Parts: sequence; structure tokens; C-alpha cells
Amino acid sequence: MSGLGIGPGAAILEKLAARRSVAERVMIVAAHPDDETIGLGAQLCRLKDALLVHVTDGAPHDGRDAAAYGFATLADYAAARRAELAAALTVGGAQKVRRICLSIVDQEAMHHLTALAHRLHEIFEHDKPQAVITHAYEGGHPDHDAAAFAAHAACRLMEEPPAIFEMALYHRRDSRLVSGEFLRFASRRKPGPTDPMAKRLTSGSRLSPGHEITYVALELDAEEIRRKRQMIDCFATQRWLLTQLKADVERLRIAPDYDFCSPPHPGELHYETLDWGITGADWRRAAAAALGDLGLD
Repeated sequence: MSGLGIGPGAAILEKLAARRSVAERVMIVAAHPDDETIGLGAQLCRLKDALLVHVTDGAPHDGRDAAAYGFATLADYAAARRAELAAALTVGGAQKVRRICLSIVDQEAMHHLTALAHRLHEIFEHDKPQAVITHAYEGGHPDHDAAAFAAHAACRLMEEPPAIFEMALYHRRDSRLVSGEFLRFASRRKPGPTDPMAKRLTSGSRLSPGHEITYVALELDAEEIRRKRQMIDCFATQRWLLTQLKADVERLRIAPDYDFCSPPHPGELHYETLDWGITGADWRRAAAAALGDLGLD
């Protein structure tokens, strides 16, 4: 599953690297309210025609998170997370970003991969974005990986798919949480000649004539960091996590061609350490079944 349409994608990345507005239609497929802020919060104000699609409602079914913050019901907790998102977009200058929530229960997106891919396919065909920004397949959270799977699958169902970008959030490396970086390992990519890390542009660099950007590391300046931290502060229920994550750089790249039936990386996945009863093997079985259902296996 690959991000096609490298040309338009490279143009959008080039504009972001230059801190320019992006007029092209962009869609962001994020697992939870706040993922978009972690991944590209400082860039959201530059997207002039964007649709933000959240896969889940941000409220796990077990109710532990809701109870920890004093919410009587899951619906109240989900509503609070929506309100936090709205506040974050406002302080981040991105209040014009359109929003849709598909309302899958938090931590359960892996059980809805087929339906999720079909729904995203419908949205993509209707909205016709030139680029889709979603999660990397990195084993940080099962819902992150589900969003990545569904976005890639939806694009594979299209005759003229948009470019697929991915944002760096977090994963496990050397028995610790690593944020703001992409995985070093390539075992979950399908064999092929294209290395999306081969061409880089970091902030302040210039392109040689004829080169396309496939990866950007946006080192945030003082104003961008201030804006992003203000956005993070709006997520009162998630601040315990968000303040642990890097807020001074945002990395985007054209998505590689993933093999979702292989582990994202060797060793223990981050979500396997969280006592959720979800293993990487469970997730990959669900992905394999969905690929079969979608006719993409």
C-alpha cells in the first residue's frame, strides 16, 4: 500500500518546509483528538482547505480514563475531548479546519478495519483531497496503526488516489518511549526500490533543481513552539501524556509501502506494555482478515 501522486505531495511538503500557506485540499486521518496536535499542530494554521477525520471518539470502553477525570459517562468524556480539540484548534489558528468523527470506541479500531477503510474511501472520493496525512505504522497505539491501515487501504481502492503523508508520533525503542521520530527499521515495508528517507529537506535547506521532497523535519521556532504548547495545554485530560512528547520538531514524509501483516519493528510494541490485552499478533490477524475482505490481499 503506497502513497501515490508524489508530485503534488512533494509540492505540499515544500510549502510547509518554507512556512507558506497550503491552498491544496488536505485531509488528516487521526486516531484520537490530540493526535493531529502532536504530529503537526504548528502546521495546522497553514492548511487553508483541510478536513480532519478522527477515527475514534477518544473514550475507551473500560471507563477508567473517564472515571479518572471525574466524568460520569463515556459520552461525557468523549464530549470533553471534542471540546478540548475545538479549543486547541482555536488557539492554534486552525479553527477553520473542518472536522468529522467516525466515533469508533477508543482502542477498538482494529475490530472495524474493513468498515473503516470503506468509510474513508467514501470520504476521499467525495472530498477529493490532494494529500492525506495519517499515522505511521509503528506500534505506538493500535488505533494509530488502524488509522494508517484504513487510510492506505482506502487509497488502494481508488483509481486516482491522493498522496499519503505520515506524521511522527511515538513508538517503542530500546525499552523506552520515543516521540517525534520515525522508526529506524524498515521490516514493515514491502520490498521495493523507493526509500522515502533517501531525499530530505530540513528547515533552512534548499532543494536542488528537479528534486522532490519526500521527507521534512520542521524544527519549530519560538513562536511555533509557543503556539503548539498552547494547543497542548487545551487537552487537560491528556496533558499527562502530551507533555512527555517532543514539541520542538514535527516530521512528515511520503508514506512507505507497508506490509501490515508484518510487525512494525522487532521486539515488544509500545501498546503491548499498556495492559490493554492487545498484542501485535492480534492486530496483524485483524489486518490480514480486513485485507481479504477488501480484496487487497
